[in-house]
Amino acid sequence: MKKYFTVLLCTFVFLFNDFSIMNANMFAKDEKVLVKCNYLEEVKQELVEVKQEEAEDTTAIQTSTSDEYIEEDNTVTETYSENYGTYGRLYVSWYDVALYDYNVYTSSSASLQELVDNYDSAAYYANRGKLVIADHNYQGFSVLGSLSEGTTSYIKFADGSTIGYSLIKKAKGYNTGPDLVDTEGNSFYDMDASLIMYTCYEDGIMVTLWA
Repeated sequence: MKKYFTVLLCTFVFLFNDFSIMNANMFAKDEKVLVKCNYLEEVKQELVEVKQEEAEDTTAIQTSTSDEYIEEDNTVTETYSENYGTYGRLYVSWYDVALYDYNVYTSSSASLQELVDNYDSAAYYANRGKLVIADHNYQGFSVLGSLSEGTTSYIKFADGSTIGYSLIKKAKGYNTGPDLVDTEGNSFYDMDASLIMYTCYEDGIMVTLWA
């Protein structure tokens, strides 16, 4: 009987040890699995954070590009509009000016002096069968003094058509009121020309004759 209990006790101890070892092994396996799951969870979280950072960077770049595009769209381009006055616009060398027909204004209170005094305005009129253009030298008409014979000019009209002229004579003269004369008293209106341009010059006027 004592021998039987001894064998039974040894068997119980053996089974208990096996069960403990098995539990220990299972616990170790569970612990390894838990560690592995925790590691995968950390990697997953890091991937999510990287994707979020990349998304923020992309948004910042797109916003910058959008702002630059809007700024370019808001750029205003200035355009130049030609002023043709009531007759056209004169172009001679580097100078150009709107022509206002004085003959149109003769029935109004406007004077020849007012037309030449105005900015971007030269007086254009007909007198004794000649066409005449007058303007102040300080407004750009001093260009007449630097021209040489053969220089070309033209008048452009609102419909896009033009009429050209060639300089045939340049001389100093005087404005006597009813007449424009050279230094010898000869009237420029009697000379062979279809267009006369003049401006103040020294103590008299500079006159150019055009055909």
